Amino acid sequence: MALELPARGVRIGGVTIGPGESRAVAIPLAGAGGAGVRSRAVPAWVVVGARPGPRVSVVAAPRGTEALAARAAAHVAARLDPNGLAGSVVVVPVLRPGGRLAVAGGPLASMAFPGEAGGDRAARDAFTLFSDVVVGAQALILLGVPNRGRRGLLVARVAPDDPRARRLAVHSGAVVVVQRAPRPGSLAAAAAAVQVPAVELFASAGSSAADPLANGARAVLAAAGVLVEPFAEPLAETSSLPPPLPGSLLRVVAPADGFLEPLAAAGDLVRLRQELGQLEPWLPGPPTTLFAPSAALVVEAAPPGAVRAGATLFMLVPAPRRSPAARPQPAAAAIDGKTHVGWVELVALPGLGVERLKAKIDTGARTSALHVTRMRVVDTTGGPHRRPILEITVPAGRRPTVVRVTVRSYAMVRDTSGRIERRPVIETALKLGPLQRRITVTLTNRGDMLYPMLVGRTALGPGLLVDPSRRYLLGTR
Repeated sequence: MALELPARGVRIGGVTIGPGESRAVAIPLAGAGGAGVRSRAVPAWVVVGARPGPRVSVVAAPRGTEALAARAAAHVAARLDPNGLAGSVVVVPVLRPGGRLAVAGGPLASMAFPGEAGGDRAARDAFTLFSDVVVGAQALILLGVPNRGRRGLLVARVAPDDPRARRLAVHSGAVVVVQRAPRPGSLAAAAAAVQVPAVELFASAGSSAADPLANGARAVLAAAGVLVEPFAEPLAETSSLPPPLPGSLLRVVAPADGFLEPLAAAGDLVRLRQELGQLEPWLPGPPTTLFAPSAALVVEAAPPGAVRAGATLFMLVPAPRRSPAARPQPAAAAIDGKTHVGWVELVALPGLGVERLKAKIDTGARTSALHVTRMRVVDTTGGPHRRPILEITVPAGRRPTVVRVTVRSYAMVRDTSGRIERRPVIETALKLGPLQRRITVTLTNRGDMLYPMLVGRTALGPGLLVDPSRRYLLGTR
């Protein structure tokens, strides 16, 4: 009979956490505790499962400024239960204590890992963090955000010569797995030097949307064998992205100083030479048009505003080339009596005056939702059942559409962050390829989502079959 080894405790920051326990600890840094010296430490959350298994570290905010990544790490820590773990997880929401998220203390010198026990203060800090967080771990998950405020899909980055990290990254839900050598002196590079597979995850779907990063980290934990309960929790909208594409990223940079007006957003499929945006110069002069250097998927896009010459504005994943024999069948071909649609399609809402709108086709959602930037009650209907009449603004295309609609009812809806929201429900016509029918739609602000409309399964009916690995099967953008 095979014997199961007992679970072991984990010692972090001079504190031992036993099996079946979870605890907040502080990793003391160089100079902490001395006379007249303000205490300096990095907070961490340690969860040790009741069953034996690997140890995985989740680290966020390496610069101490990535608030969204720190929030995602906190979400991961809050959802870990010792009874559902085989092994242990160490979560460090903010790696660099001297950044904008610091509790106390001035800015620190840049830490180069793995550090040195007998070096200066920054080297000793790096050595302490590396020893407690990486040494003894079987995998490392690093959470970050795109640079310079760019919004982007979930992207995974691994070392090119690490097949273990690549296998973990494939399960993260990332839209692309980039194989690139980590920056020398980074925590990922130091982990690779001691044979600890490191997966770096980057995403930013909005100012408060931490779900893509948190869900990606939990998916990697599940792939590493730490989560023993079924990984079947509701995921954010990026969880239904197609399988990750191996490859490298193309950068589109600003040729000069100016003001960017983007025409493409993260998640868009663009053609060769398609316009990505306009760059208006700071001084009077003609604008510069930015074009896609290849047929590609946009994974990061800069927001509107002032940019400097050389700044990265868009990150693209080139679309794989296919031979003529491997090209797919016509997009809207009916198979087995059903029309195939992709997980993202262009829809129309004729009753609202919207001719083209990107929509995510989500069979996991029961109801549909429409993004509105403004709505106000302007009147009520007559008769015994007086219903509110709303004036709503739908940002479709370059000019928003303002229209009046009648509220059919109100619904309590739980969003991807777990918050319950009371939304008005309207009835309108939906045109999706050959399908045209009246559906019910909830109205809400989806400004932190990639797509302005979500089409749920009650609006699809039995005549459609959704292919989760394809987009725009009913037409091109």
